[in-house]
Amino acid sequence: MRYSFIGLATLIALTVGGILVYREITAGPPVVLPAPTQIRVSPVGTAFSPDGWTSSRTLMLNAAVPAGIKAGLDVEARPEGQAFSDTPTATESAAQAVGSCSPPAQCLALPRDPTIAVRLPDGEYHLQARLHNGRGVSPWMAYKRVVRIDTVPPAAPRVSSSTNPDPKKIYHGSALAFAWQSSDAGSGIAGYSYRLDTDPKGSAREELRIGGTSVKLVGLDTGTYYFHVRALDRAGNWGPNSTFPVRIDVTPPGLAHVNFNLFQFDPQFDALRVSFAVTRAATTVRMGVYRQSDQQLVRLYKLTHLTKGQTTSVAWDGKDALGRPAQAGSYEIYIRAIDRFGHSSVTGWRDFVVDYRRIVVSLSQQKLVAYDGNRVLLTSLVTTGNRALPTPKGTFRILAKFSPFTFRSPWPKSSPYYYPPSKVQYAMLFQAGGYFVHDAPWRSAFGPGTNSQLGTPGSNYTGTHGCVNVPPDVAQRLFAWTHVGTVVQVVA
Repeated sequence: MRYSFIGLATLIALTVGGILVYREITAGPPVVLPAPTQIRVSPVGTAFSPDGWTSSRTLMLNAAVPAGIKAGLDVEARPEGQAFSDTPTATESAAQAVGSCSPPAQCLALPRDPTIAVRLPDGEYHLQARLHNGRGVSPWMAYKRVVRIDTVPPAAPRVSSSTNPDPKKIYHGSALAFAWQSSDAGSGIAGYSYRLDTDPKGSAREELRIGGTSVKLVGLDTGTYYFHVRALDRAGNWGPNSTFPVRIDVTPPGLAHVNFNLFQFDPQFDALRVSFAVTRAATTVRMGVYRQSDQQLVRLYKLTHLTKGQTTSVAWDGKDALGRPAQAGSYEIYIRAIDRFGHSSVTGWRDFVVDYRRIVVSLSQQKLVAYDGNRVLLTSLVTTGNRALPTPKGTFRILAKFSPFTFRSPWPKSSPYYYPPSKVQYAMLFQAGGYFVHDAPWRSAFGPGTNSQLGTPGSNYTGTHGCVNVPPDVAQRLFAWTHVGTVVQVVA
């Protein structure tokens, strides 16, 4: 009977101009459903940032429905600051509610709860939702958070460098400083990613590295580098990459054509000389001589303003900075070349020996004296060359040592100076051309007069072919005591 009354009232209203129908429509459907117990909003393909920004224009809104109710969903989305009008801006019927998500997997967890896809332009919004079905609607329930949408990436940063401002110029520092500025009209900039590489087409990776707008990079080697930077906004949009090229040359001057005249020397007779060229212009070159046993600096030499390829030499006289003779022993030499930008390289060598051992051979006395500094190690009679094949006078050094050694005649058999192959136990070469200090098993006499007679060398009194013959025990001691480089003085 009640249903018939309503139909009659509607019919009457229609006949009098539709006043009742108009009032029924403006009043809206009856509020007979309970409100959703929860509203959940998630962006499609991404997530909300902590402050509510997303880079997705499509939102999936899901309402939790009380048990036993089948309902569709109405949503009203308004710009933040604009009041709700309680008029849906998107709606989903109960029949369409299940499986209406895109992608569908977002709704399958709650198949009885209606889900609706809402697409909005960039901006900040507040939302409310209600349930509806054939019986009526529920009260509106507001989503408690503000939804912020920003799909526009930040602008490409404007990059500059305080250390390398001109990309076309070569700079000489190994520390690079970069600064940049970017802008974002939407969510604002959350931070930046940067990368330094040698690829002009490279790009900063999509990983947040820094919140500020400047960075300093140190310890770089010579080369052309590219600094890449890009901005990330708070909605998760990565902006385009900006690249700033820098060219640096921090290669220090080095050494070339290094040569040492000696590796063992007696400062009383020789100086240790090193010659070299620099591979690049050097404002300063320092050469330090260090005692190898304790790394103590003994002598320092300083050269200035050497041009590329310029050859120079430094001679160490075996004395310290105060002019005192260096101790006998091993020494190291280091050379540091420095350019006008402060770039330097250092090169070192070891095992240079200062040795005050020397052998003095007196031709007039036919005598040999071995000295260790000022101390006499041994004295011995010797036999040297006769008048036809004299032993050369001068200051020499032991060039090589052999034990045993066989002498072979450089003269043919027809020569009065020929001798058959002759074996000795200890031979010390002191002058090119075959001049040795050595034992002579064929000789029994040494000393004055043993070289006085002319004739084929090899007998007790016809002298030698120019060598210095010593008794076997003396040869053995000298061989063990001397080094290559030991001075041999042959005096009148």
